[in-house]
Amino acid sequence: MQSGSSRRFFRLECVVLMALLRASGLLAEQYSQYGQALGTLSGQQSCSPTDPNCQPQDQGNYQGRSLPQINEQRPVLPQGIVITGEPVDQNDTANGNLTQAQRNANAQNRLLPLDSPTEFQQMVANSTGKMLPIYGAMLFRNPPSTFAPLNLVPVTPDYVVGPGDELLIQAWGQVTLNNRYTVDRSGSIYVPQVGSLHVAGLSFGQLQDYLKGQMGRVFRNFDLNVNMGQLRSIQVFVVGQARRPGSYTISSLSTLTNALFATGGPTPQGSMRHIELKRASKVLVDFDLYDLLERGDKSTDIQLLPGDVIYIPPVGPQVAVAGSVNVPAIYELKTANSTTMGDVLELAAGMTNVASNQKIRLERVDERRLRSLTEVPLDAQGRTTILQDGDLLELVAVVNHYKDAITLRGNVADPGRFTWKPGMRVRDLIPDKDSLITRDYWLKRSQLGQPMMTYIPTCLPQTPYGIPDLRYGIPAGEEGEHPNWRYSSTRNPNLIGLPFGRPEGSGSQLSSQTTEDAPSTDGGLDCTAIPESATSLVGTNDRFTPNSPMTPTAAGNPQNNAPYANGAAQYTNTAGASRMSAAGASVGSTVSSSSAGQFKPRNDVKLSEPDIDWSYAVIERQSKQDLTTSLLPFNLGKVILEGDTSQNLELLPGDVVTIFSKADIRVPQAQQTRLVRLEGEFVSSGVYSVLPGETLRQLVQRAGGLSPDAYLYGAEFTRESTRRVQQQRLNEYVDQITLQLSTNATNNAGRAISAQDTAAAAASQAQSQSVVNSLRQVRATGRIVLELPPDSHDVSQLPDLPLEDGDRLIVPRVPSTVSVDGAVYNQNSFLYDPSRRVGSYIRLAGGANRDADANRAYVIRASGAVLSKQYSSSLRGNSFDSLHIYPGDTVVIPLNLTKGNTLRTIVSIAQIVGQLGIAVAAGNTVF
Repeated sequence: MQSGSSRRFFRLECVVLMALLRASGLLAEQYSQYGQALGTLSGQQSCSPTDPNCQPQDQGNYQGRSLPQINEQRPVLPQGIVITGEPVDQNDTANGNLTQAQRNANAQNRLLPLDSPTEFQQMVANSTGKMLPIYGAMLFRNPPSTFAPLNLVPVTPDYVVGPGDELLIQAWGQVTLNNRYTVDRSGSIYVPQVGSLHVAGLSFGQLQDYLKGQMGRVFRNFDLNVNMGQLRSIQVFVVGQARRPGSYTISSLSTLTNALFATGGPTPQGSMRHIELKRASKVLVDFDLYDLLERGDKSTDIQLLPGDVIYIPPVGPQVAVAGSVNVPAIYELKTANSTTMGDVLELAAGMTNVASNQKIRLERVDERRLRSLTEVPLDAQGRTTILQDGDLLELVAVVNHYKDAITLRGNVADPGRFTWKPGMRVRDLIPDKDSLITRDYWLKRSQLGQPMMTYIPTCLPQTPYGIPDLRYGIPAGEEGEHPNWRYSSTRNPNLIGLPFGRPEGSGSQLSSQTTEDAPSTDGGLDCTAIPESATSLVGTNDRFTPNSPMTPTAAGNPQNNAPYANGAAQYTNTAGASRMSAAGASVGSTVSSSSAGQFKPRNDVKLSEPDIDWSYAVIERQSKQDLTTSLLPFNLGKVILEGDTSQNLELLPGDVVTIFSKADIRVPQAQQTRLVRLEGEFVSSGVYSVLPGETLRQLVQRAGGLSPDAYLYGAEFTRESTRRVQQQRLNEYVDQITLQLSTNATNNAGRAISAQDTAAAAASQAQSQSVVNSLRQVRATGRIVLELPPDSHDVSQLPDLPLEDGDRLIVPRVPSTVSVDGAVYNQNSFLYDPSRRVGSYIRLAGGANRDADANRAYVIRASGAVLSKQYSSSLRGNSFDSLHIYPGDTVVIPLNLTKGNTLRTIVSIAQIVGQLGIAVAAGNTVF
């Protein structure tokens, strides 16, 4: 083979083959593969050295050598001898890997169904109230994918080559070889120019030296690399208490655990501690799965060979461990009558850090007849107790009892538990009055003075603990979707407005998002009742302002954005909603909006936290004799402020001291902290703290009285407690209407005799539902009519009304207009003329139109009172049209919602009379 004639003959043969391939058009493809096969011999395959599948997995096999550089533009045949083989289809391997990956992904998504609980599990659940899992069963819930060997993982050096394995042999130097060889059934491979080589039974670590030695007898000056390609498959049998027993064809790299995962593991009735691997009718390994689960020990996890049998015997003795252990579960014992309690606690990963170390409860089935309960001490002797099949161990946690501790809670700075000392009293627990100021109070006070990038307070995002996340300076474009992160130093479309809950001076009843019990804003951060998307109540300060579904339309001025216009608001829904909103309108409601102009109110004076209830605090104590609970009240103010020793009660271990605020328990009005707002035409408008026993008249006098332009007759006095009562009555009224409408709809549906009647009933029901929805959006104002005479101008004419916290008095200046709203030709405001009456103003508005219900017209006085035409007497010239009108009054003519009913009634009567006549005529003819 090394003689000159043999070389010349071989080169001549290569030239002839190249000429034939050039003629068939395949030479370009062969060049691009760099040393790709020049033909097909003995059914073998070859591939390009650039193919990743052909690269050796272990780079150490190159022994410091590198493959020749590849030049795809100008391919050059390597010098030396080229041994050809069958070309390798690179797509086959990629497609095979893709299919395997898809199978693995699908397998991961398919969880095995949960097993039915065993009788032992049910017994434990009846005793402990919890269903304990079988230890290790959850490991096999997922089908095998990550534990099964893949085709492209590196092969270990001790892997034994056998029939069906594929070898990737690459050689370079004097001889060029890049082929795949499959071991045949005789355990050999055929290498051209070398012959048949027997490789079965060799380990992968011995294979390279063996092949290099065999080829070295033929060639010289070459280097060799051997890697594994497609591995063979082996067949094993899984029997016994396996989840899916049967015959499995798996990879030759599979081990015992791989086969267990492929079969789904043992069933609940199968053993995890004595899994046998049988080979040639002998038990080769007794595998304990707990070694893998507890310690990660796979020393007995050996590689499988064809024909191996995996036998899973029935489960052995089981015990249950519940309670305060780290891994409560049902455990299988390795051997019966030799496992101690300490061994089982180690299987359960030990006791938790709150477990009681005094005793443990042991439930046992005595002689398979009765269940007994024993308490075993958790000492060295108790841990040596031998457990039996069916035992139940339950550890309890320590009791949440604090030794020598006193609990302080409520309106204090540092609530919590404190160490009790002999002779300890209330003053020792609460040393001074500063200890009663809560942390929330200081937090809210600090927020009032926080610097902002713009003078527009914003609802900051909160942490999970309810504390604002104080982050500033978010660059433009990085604020995300949350609108509250939009800060700017200039007024731009991204600038957020102030999210007022109920801004003072604005019509809060217009907001459909304001709830019934929504508190007034403090002029700053009232973010509790504001949705994330709502950044302001009214106005167009930013592009995030929501559109309220109940937008009032000012009479005669559609461009007016104020909540009210000239004392009346008109809602575009129903007459009921119109009457409700118009009744709440007044001249005083426009004071804040008109005086503020284009600016919104931003600042307010409001209690950051409720004040302390100095008159009452209580000690909760449990008797040591009969365990009854008693309350020991004491006067907090006398203890802390006055130092009264009679109220400085002695404390005992376990006492709970509760400090209340005035928001926790309703205290007398004289003890409450009351803030009242005086707005409008006062000498000193503002927020005032009410003195004990002070009335409305006295407060106005203390504020300096009224200004010369004050219009006392149009004063608006609102009260929060009255608003809540009004809203409750309104809700009850709407609920009654809803019930009546539902009843009427049911009756109308039963009386319908044609499709037209059904359609008319459905349309009526939809219209009624729309009315109900509109009524539910109406909010009460809480106004109290003071019943002042029209010529009132002095503070002495105000009533001596006791004041409450949140009261508000708005006194406008004397208006110069009178409004006419409703079903008139020109809804507008007209200059006030003392000589004009109601009829005159209606004529100025064009009079009532054809849709008006003139008989139900009414006048809303500036004082809040309402005069209806229905109750106006025409005797002695006191008709409705001759009523006196005062500045700020509003004349309303409602729509006639029943127009056309008279004509329909006449038509119905005519039809009834006609049908009756026909019936009479028919009777005369018959009889």
